[in-house]
Amino acid sequence: MASKSYKFYGTLLYYILILISKTMKIKMVRDKNIQLDKNYIYGFWHNKLIAACLSLQDIGSSAVLASPSKDGELISIPMEKMGFNVVRGSSGKDSVKSVIALLKLVKKGYNAGTPLDGPKGPIYEVKHGMLYLAQKSGNPIIPIGAAFDKKWIFEKTWDKIQLPKFFSKCVCVLGKPIVIPEDGNLEEYAKLIKEELFKLDKEAERELYNK
Repeated sequence: MASKSYKFYGTLLYYILILISKTMKIKMVRDKNIQLDKNYIYGFWHNKLIAACLSLQDIGSSAVLASPSKDGELISIPMEKMGFNVVRGSSGKDSVKSVIALLKLVKKGYNAGTPLDGPKGPIYEVKHGMLYLAQKSGNPIIPIGAAFDKKWIFEKTWDKIQLPKFFSKCVCVLGKPIVIPEDGNLEEYAKLIKEELFKLDKEAERELYNK
């Protein structure tokens, strides 16, 4: 069970994010093949977790994967208060229990999402947990890129997580849905999705600054 201090700081982080979001302009750009009334598996880099959560609050019932660590508790509390169903566990290929829990929710009609390089890195390396979930559920993965024009970057964290500043702009780009067939090679799809995430982050930057 998480300590009271982590619950306190998690709740405090939630209210800080809500206050910041009230001053932000958030723009979502999505691929023409995405139908928001359908269910998907959303994937993004761990340092873009806040951008993804703020942008995807209104897409319907959604489940997200959070680390079982104390740091994960710090993040999971704001996500729960934002309306996400939080499943605790790793996105690595050995995290069978958490992936099965997510799979049950996906089959009930939930969207699913997680940082693809979480919960502990290494940074920018796509793990297989969510790819396996997409393969077994048949739901496409939507890679997400995001950018803030004004942000704090926490350089000492493993992922260099980004927190938007007050009155900042955010662009969130939802890429083309990727279907992973039953016989698909997860290693090859991990490389493909990694490339897509980098490309979409650059696209979000261009859109943000109209380049």
